[in-house]
Order: sequence, then structure tokens, then C-alpha cells
Amino acid sequence: MMGSMRWSMALERVSQFWGRSELSAEVTAALGAPGNNVVLLGAGGAGKTALGVHALVRLTSENPALHAVHFAATTATRQSPLAVFIPALRDYDALAGESPDRIAQALVKACLEHAGADGGRKPGPAQLVIMIDDVPLLDNLSALVVEYLLSRTDVRVVLSCRSTPGLTPALTRAWRDGILARIDVPELTRAEISEIAGELLAPKLLAPDAVQRLAEATGGNALFLIELLRSLERSEALELRQGLWVWRRPFPADTSLGDILRSELAQLSPEKLAAYETIALCAPVSLALLCTQFEPAVLDELAVDGLVAFHGMHDNSRQVVATVAHPLSGEVMAALVRPVQRMARLRAMYDAALAQGSGATPSRWNGESSELLSLVSWGIGGGCAVPLDILQRAFALVEQLADYEFRILLDSALIQHPAADDAVRVAALNNRIEAHRFSNAPNAVLSDATSAREIIERMPASAARAELAIGHALVVADALVLPQGNWRDALRILDWAERLAEADSAEAHSVRRLAIARGIYLSYAGEMTESVRLQSELYAAMHSSADFLPLASTLVISLAQRGETKRARAVGRQQLGLAMRSIKRHPLAVGDMVGAWCLADLFTGNTREASIIYGFLNVAMDRNPGHVRVRNTLVAFGRGLLAISQGEWEGAVRNLSIACAELDDFTGTGSEGLLLASLALAQAATGDHEGSAVTRAQFEALGERSSRLLELPARYNLLLAALYAPGGEELAEATALAELARERGFALMELRALHAVALCTGGGLNPDDEARAREMANRIDAPLAGLLLASCEHIAAGGARSTGSAARALARRGLVIPSGQALSGLTAREQQLAELLALGFSNAQIARRLSISKRTVESHAAKVLLKLQVGSRDDVAVALEALE
Repeated sequence: MMGSMRWSMALERVSQFWGRSELSAEVTAALGAPGNNVVLLGAGGAGKTALGVHALVRLTSENPALHAVHFAATTATRQSPLAVFIPALRDYDALAGESPDRIAQALVKACLEHAGADGGRKPGPAQLVIMIDDVPLLDNLSALVVEYLLSRTDVRVVLSCRSTPGLTPALTRAWRDGILARIDVPELTRAEISEIAGELLAPKLLAPDAVQRLAEATGGNALFLIELLRSLERSEALELRQGLWVWRRPFPADTSLGDILRSELAQLSPEKLAAYETIALCAPVSLALLCTQFEPAVLDELAVDGLVAFHGMHDNSRQVVATVAHPLSGEVMAALVRPVQRMARLRAMYDAALAQGSGATPSRWNGESSELLSLVSWGIGGGCAVPLDILQRAFALVEQLADYEFRILLDSALIQHPAADDAVRVAALNNRIEAHRFSNAPNAVLSDATSAREIIERMPASAARAELAIGHALVVADALVLPQGNWRDALRILDWAERLAEADSAEAHSVRRLAIARGIYLSYAGEMTESVRLQSELYAAMHSSADFLPLASTLVISLAQRGETKRARAVGRQQLGLAMRSIKRHPLAVGDMVGAWCLADLFTGNTREASIIYGFLNVAMDRNPGHVRVRNTLVAFGRGLLAISQGEWEGAVRNLSIACAELDDFTGTGSEGLLLASLALAQAATGDHEGSAVTRAQFEALGERSSRLLELPARYNLLLAALYAPGGEELAEATALAELARERGFALMELRALHAVALCTGGGLNPDDEARAREMANRIDAPLAGLLLASCEHIAAGGARSTGSAARALARRGLVIPSGQALSGLTAREQQLAELLALGFSNAQIARRLSISKRTVESHAAKVLLKLQVGSRDDVAVALEALE
């Protein structure tokens, strides 16, 4: 923490900054306002940390109200969740299982409280600047915390990242979206090399040929340059000639920065080397714990040498932690340590931490939870027999955290522990399955699932076994569905758990958890009759319980497709209230519920209400954003669907393209098919038939991964897209959709499909289909039903599909049905505009829908009237019908 370190020599060392004044000014200017974020991208050792710290020093000197915080990630910080932020997070236990946004809020709050303690007056978030070094070395949960920090408009964030491997996908998205300014830190120029050399070797200057040799040898790398200059100075390779330093000895051709760092480390005394090895392997590690192993003077010398840094937010030494000053040095050291020595260092730290936290009971550990995960990591890495009770305490903390590598490490230790019983092993296997799922390791998921089932099946029948089986089935089902859309296998694992639950007389509440999952997966797999029956039964039994929330959005979407608008809204309203009261237990339920409600209104034709509900969705997402990228893609998806419902095709293409760019965010939700189909429709409506064909191919490639719950709306959108450029297969597809909707009992979607049949035939429906359409329209309470029937009757009476009052009303809901054939004498744009004129749209409305100016609309309209030989806009519909 800048300005709050007990030992500040490391900060002073890194603050030494020469040259690059323009680059420093650029960073400072980029951080000029709250909400501005910067990532410094450059090679390892390029001087990113020095540049960032210098910019913060400069910024805080210009604005004393600002408070700067500095965190540093290292290879070791990846071993434990939130390790890099531990000096700031005092209430670590309370954050276990919390979402990244809530952890980030706690981090900001802690930083501001510390600033208030230092300055006497607590600043607001707008006065906070957070710098984090080497973000690719963060654990997964910390990386999500950083994503949330970047999304805030009231703090400033400075990140450093090596050019190899480069920006993470999340940082690339933030940069692309304009949330993060990227500043590349290039190699040093010859002038900058000369300036740095002059500062280090003062009062004498470096000869020009020596500057050239340094530039060639170091490639302009700042860390390499500084370490090389110090090495040359100590080795007396530089000599003074006529007031200039001259490099008089040849430089070994194979010498690299790593070689120099190894040489530097090899010159450390045994005590300093041992301390540095420990910090490199175990960082961040508390100063109090280090002082039990090493003399404080040794640690102080390492700080003065610039090899380690001390960070802390609080006055007591237990809150001060040590890290390596530069990750490159730490990585070199970690690579130099032999495996046996590595285990010895980790074991020593484990023994010291265990002794320090054992209290009056040597066999147990009573230390801080924030140190517990490091303790377990050191113990496992050191080959120690970590007591089962310590492993289980750590398991309770890490069970829901996003550091999947550490979860797998800890779960494996629990599974292999000789004292662990079957219940402990199954719980650890379930947690490891989740970690494997998020690590994209499907084979490991299947292997662990088999092991867990074998353990469960050999356990004696009991209510406890039933609970384990149910928990295991839900975890494995999620692992099968979310990454792969494997609904069928998910249903099979639920069948297995239900058999055991019945045999073991499981509690009704637990069995309903399985039924909830079954209701979802039956819908996704296309078993709609059984799914709807189960949904209704569970809603009647559980609608006042938060346990029903995962199934609530599925029920609302099913009811909407059946045309039961009032009931869909009633369920949506009741479940939304429940979701808001259960937000801590189900943080994403509010967004899911509002999104389903909005989708239901779009299906039934309540476009104005959908816009209002979507406004609630934005508020809900802002209050509990969760994963920032997912929030952005969901918002873009919703905006795109609303744009379609209003016929604003260009806006629909823009927003749906943003959502499709992160299509993986929708994997497992079953909505990726609807997303792609909606984009294909919007592209076809704008005349981009080639792009629409590509998107359609993406949809078809989804295959079984796409949810059957949204299959009918998705295929319906693709059918409308095809009507913009008919290929002759549209009637068959419309007929197939009508039959599928009838089979599933989705009356509103059947009526939509029958309307599509009428559009394709051009002569209306046959008597049987017309009678069925009339029957459904009379009993469905959706606003769209009457309009669809009226349009069918208009077509049967000889009217064109793009004319008549019903067509105009449908067009107001985004269902602008094109003529389907090119009209002689009109360009594609003129025909599009003529059909909008025929449907009664004003110039302003047409301009908004086609994303063109009103002046352009007026110009096209004049040409249309001239070519159709009509005197007013009111006659355009008649003229188009005659042409068709």
C-alpha cells in the first residue's frame, strides 16, 4: 500500500524513474478522471511497474486528495484465492462464497477506510486509484474482481501486463469496449539508455559506443539494462577515459537477463538467499511469520537491495506481507530451486505457520482464515501430512471460489487423505468436478463422476446417502449441460439419483431439488408435455420457496409460448418478488426472472411492456452485476430483441452482433440458438443476406446444444429471415413448425406458424387450418393472437401479405413481412421504403428503422411515388398490391 508500508525502501527503489517523461505524462493524463483505467503492456522488465508507480506519485502530488493503492501479483499468488488482496481484506471469512462484485466492493471499502485512517478524513471512491502488477498472474477469482473494478465509474485502475502472453481475453474485451486504455511500454531509446546510465553511474557519463553496445545487448529492456550496468560496475568492466565510462571487456554472447539475475542471486549470502527463496516460493507471506524464520535485518537488506517489497494496510506487523519486488526475479529463483529444496522451504513455512497458529492446542490450528489457504498450499507442496480438520476448514472456504487449480489441489488432498470418510471424499469429488468443468476438462469430469457414483453406491442406504447422491447428480448434470448442452445425459444422472433417493426414503424437499432440475432439462431436451406437467406441479407445491427460482424462468417462457399471457405475468411478478428477497442466496435469479418476463412479453406481442420490464433488468444488473462481461452480453442481447420488436433493424444487428461475439456466455442457457436466429433475421431485414446465411450456418452447427425450449421462436425467426430472400422451402418449414408447436401444446407459437403458412401460400389457409387458427385466436389472451388471425383472413380475401390494417399493426411490433419478390422498377432500398410507407410509417419512423436521415427518406419517397405513378403516400399500398 503506497504511503502505508512499514518498510518503504522497496517502494523508493521502484519509484526511481529516469527518462520517458512523455510516457509518464500520458499515463497520468489517462487517469485524469474517475472511471478511467489504464493497462501498461510491455515485455517483462520493460519498466511497467516503475512507470505506473511514477505516474501515481505524480498524480497524487498534483491532487493530494487522491489515495493510491498498489498490489503485486506473482507466480505464488495464484496458489490461493484472493492472495494478492489479502493485506486489504481483513474480514476474509465473510467473503468466502461471495460473488466477485461483492468482494470488489469490500476491497474498495477497505482501501477507503485505510485512507481515512491515514488522512483523518475518509475519501470517496472517486479519490481511489488501484494499481495491480502482472494481472495475468492473478488467481481466477481475483481476475474477476479486477473485471468488476474496471466496470466501476467511480474508481481508477492501473494494470500492468506482459506482452507475452499478452492481455487476457477479459482485458482485451475491456480495451475493445473502451473501458480500458492501453499504453504500450516500448523498449528504451538510446537517449533513455544514456540518461539511465548517467543516473546510475553519476557523476560520469557513458561513452556513445558503450550506449550503443548496451542498446544492442539489452534490446532496450529497462530491468536488463539496470542489472547489467550494476553487474558491469561491480566487475570493473567499465573504466574511465577522458571523463567517460567506456566498456572495455567483451560481453558474453549467451548472457541474458536470466543469466544476470541468476548471477546476482548467486552472490547473496546464505541467509539472504534462503529468505529470498522462501518469499519467492510462498509469497505473499506475512512479515510476522517470516520473522520467526529469518532475522529482520536480513529481510530489511533484501528490501534495500530491491529484491523484495512489503505491503500492508494496517499498523500491526501481522498485516504486512512480503512479495518479490519483480516477478521475473521471483520466477528465476523459483526455477533455480531444486525440487527437494522447494519442498524443504514449503515444509518449513508450513511448520512455522502451524506452530504460530496452533495456540494452546498443538495438534490443531487456530490462525486467521486468510492464512489458512496459504498454510494448506505450503503443506501440500511440502509433502506434509496436513491434518484432516485443517483440510476441511480450508475446503469450507474454497468450495465456491474461482481458483480452480487450488480447488483441484485441495480436493485431491482430501480424497487421498487416509482419515477421510466416504462422505468427505464424495463432497471433494463433487467440488473437483465443478473445478474441472470450469477448467474445460470434460474427461476429468466423467472420471470423477464415475468414482463418486461408485463410492455412493457402496455406502449403506440412509438419508445421508440420498443427500450425497442428489448433490452429486445436480453437480454432474450442471457439468454436462452448461459447457456442452448435454441434456440427455443430465436427465440420466437425475434418474440415477431419483432411484437412490426413493430407495433411501429421502426427504421430500431434497427430492424436489431433483425435480426442479428435471423440469429445466426436460424443457431443454424437448419433452414439453412432461415438462409443463412437472412445472405446474412444482409451482403449486413450491412457488413460495426460493428453491423454485431456477425453474421459474422456464415456466414463464413455456406459458408465453402457450399464449397464457396473464398467468405468465402472474408467475413472473410473484417470482420476481421472491428473487429480490433471496438475492444473497440466488444472486442471478433477479436478472433471470426479469429477462424471462421480458422475453414472454416479446413472444406475446406486448412490446411496450417488454421495454418497461427490460428497464428493470438494467437496474437489476447494475445493482448486482456479477460477471461484467456476461452482464454486457445480456444487455446487448436484450437491446437487440427489443430493436427487432420495434423494427429497428440496424440497431438490432449492432446489439445482437455484440452479444454473438461472446456466444460462449450463453452456452448451457439454451438461448444461443435464439440469439443467432434473431441476428440472422435482423441481417436479412437490412439486406445483408450473405451475413444472414453465415449466421444461419452457425445456428445449424449448434445441433443438440441448442435448447428445445426456445426452438420454436428461434426457427420462426429464421423462417422470417428466409422470407426476405425466399428459396422455395419456406412453406414446408412453416408447416413443420405448426405441427411441432401443436405437438408441444404451444398454441401461440402454432398460431404464429399458421400465419407463416398463409404468408408462404399467398392464398390463405386451408379450411381446417383456418378453423384451428380462429379457435386458438379466440381463446389465447395474447395481444398478437387477433392480429395474426386478421392477417390470415386478409390474405385469404386476396390481399397482399404486406398490406392491410393487420399487417400495419404487426409491423408496429417488428413483424414487417416483406413482399418476398423484387418489384420491377424499384431498387431494393426503394422497395423496402415503399413497403414501410404502405404500412403507414412516418418519415421519422422510417428513418429510425432504416438508420438513415429524414432527408434521405424524403428523397427516396419522392422517387417511389414517381416510379409507382401515384400522387400520395396513401396510394402506395394499392400500387404495391397491383405490382405483386
